Amino acid sequence: MKYPWLLCVTALLLEAALFALTPGLALSLGQLAALLAAHVAVCLLFSMALVALLPQALRTPALDARVFVFLGIVFIPVLGMAGFLACLVPALRWPGRAALSSRWQHTRTPGLPEKPAPLPGRAALFKGGDLAAPLQHAADPQKRIHALIATLSLEARQAVPLLRLALKDPDDEVRLLAYALLNRKEKAVEARMRLQQGEPASGAPEPSFLQHKALAHDYWELAQLGDPQGDALISLCRRAHEHVRAALALRPRDGGLQFLAGQILLAQLQFDAASAAFERARHCGTDVRQVAAMLAEIAFHRQRYGDVRRHLARADGVRPPAPNKLSTYWSGAQA
Repeated sequence: MKYPWLLCVTALLLEAALFALTPGLALSLGQLAALLAAHVAVCLLFSMALVALLPQALRTPALDARVFVFLGIVFIPVLGMAGFLACLVPALRWPGRAALSSRWQHTRTPGLPEKPAPLPGRAALFKGGDLAAPLQHAADPQKRIHALIATLSLEARQAVPLLRLALKDPDDEVRLLAYALLNRKEKAVEARMRLQQGEPASGAPEPSFLQHKALAHDYWELAQLGDPQGDALISLCRRAHEHVRAALALRPRDGGLQFLAGQILLAQLQFDAASAAFERARHCGTDVRQVAAMLAEIAFHRQRYGDVRRHLARADGVRPPAPNKLSTYWSGAQA
């Protein structure tokens, strides 16, 4: 359309003239109908001319754009046209600098590492939460495999839940790799335990304490690697607790062992004994935040939800050793 600005201004002047003359006239029914027809015609002219002034992206579909403008001015005589012409068109045709500088930035998702970082100072290691998402949601099986390989950079307490998650993967290769990595960890723990099986020297409490402490941690790690609900878990927890008690008999003020005792008792659902062990660990110097995180889990099992919020507030962001969606929910719910 040629001269859209001129047509819009002309339509606006005609509209103003029509309604400027109306109050001074005694109109018959026929004259009123003619006036309304003239108003509709001027609105149609204005709507077609105004759409030609809009940016190309807003002109389509043309019918929808014209209907929108027409309905905006037919019920608001004169002022509707002036508003569209003075405000809408300039804002759309000549956006400000801020609008011009705003552009979508499409960044490529970084790939997962093919192998763990060689040295802690050379590259940032992944956290468990960084790898849970690709293991659950990545459509490409190769990306899920790379995520499994990246678990080699994690500690066992972070890696094991992720490997268990991958055991349910629909792809055979992913499941086999997860099983192989779990089996590799089990073999490493069993080899370490064989080195600890020798009898400590009689009359030497320090070697005996170190042996029981090492075996307690090894049995607990094996319990975490195995079936979380099977008979093997009960047996391994029982053996780990035996070595914990033996080590604590030699050094009862060891906070790490008291904390481990609490974890073992919690796995066996002995909540009262676990709570007492965690409190002893706190009195022996264990970080209050770690103890509070475990007490929050116990409170959840007991359905004491007010205590869950209280303990998680003391935990200050620390989570139980295993990833726990419930603790994440409750820490968010307390805000």
